[in-house]
Amino acid sequence: MIGIWNFTKMIDFHNHVLFDVDDGPKTLEESIDMVRFAYNQGVTDIVQTVHFQHPKMEGKNTDYKYLVDRVRDFQFKIDKEKIKVKIHLSSEVFFLPNLLEISKNPLTKIGNGKFMLIEFRSDLFPTGYEDEFYQLKLNGITPIIAHPERYRFVQLDKNVLKKWKNAGYIIQLDAGSILGKFGNYTKNLALEILDMSCVHLIGSDAHNNKHRNFCLKDAYEKIEKLYGLETVNKLKKNAYSLLNDNKIKNIKFQKLKRASFIRSILSKLK
Repeated sequence: MIGIWNFTKMIDFHNHVLFDVDDGPKTLEESIDMVRFAYNQGVTDIVQTVHFQHPKMEGKNTDYKYLVDRVRDFQFKIDKEKIKVKIHLSSEVFFLPNLLEISKNPLTKIGNGKFMLIEFRSDLFPTGYEDEFYQLKLNGITPIIAHPERYRFVQLDKNVLKKWKNAGYIIQLDAGSILGKFGNYTKNLALEILDMSCVHLIGSDAHNNKHRNFCLKDAYEKIEKLYGLETVNKLKKNAYSLLNDNKIKNIKFQKLKRASFIRSILSKLK
């Protein structure tokens, strides 16, 4: 049972911080700058999720051993800079009708091999995804659906989110969406999805040290203002559980009443 004020681990499990492996940073200096920025926000662990089988990855090396070595070298350089952040390796899998086949590659899974972070094309309904997800779940792998607020078919029919939640899929919002970094329309949809309690995880989806840097802390602060610190702690606990005990829980997002919000602020001042 987590206390209201005591969950301090902040894990960002969806980002592209490792330089020169996908469409993230191009140089070591930029990657280190991003990790330092995350550390100053309070992030303790970063799960680098390289794009996997995405069309934009043509010509890129996604060999597991190669990336393990790259992360090891990167961690050494971070440690040398005295930045106390642990880097983990996984991927963001682009949906194709081959999920069970590629699940044999350890790069495609996260959380002791029990989850797969999956993104869809933003402009096209993913025909056949239910059968693919069913096969994953039969084999002990739970799909995590990345940033649904950015998909056109979700924007047209939000009820699919309830269907996903009832099916036991994990739903992840981008922190930048909540903060309006993808425009007001996406921001408003992200806030609606929170109100629907169809969110399990928040990830930064950081790509660079400019307009798409780590912003998990800012997103959590906004969620705290709307739903309270206990809700933020539950989101943090889910991210922690993803890497540890794998017990991801549903969260009820209940808007704070004005008086409750004022009380929460006063409690911090004591």
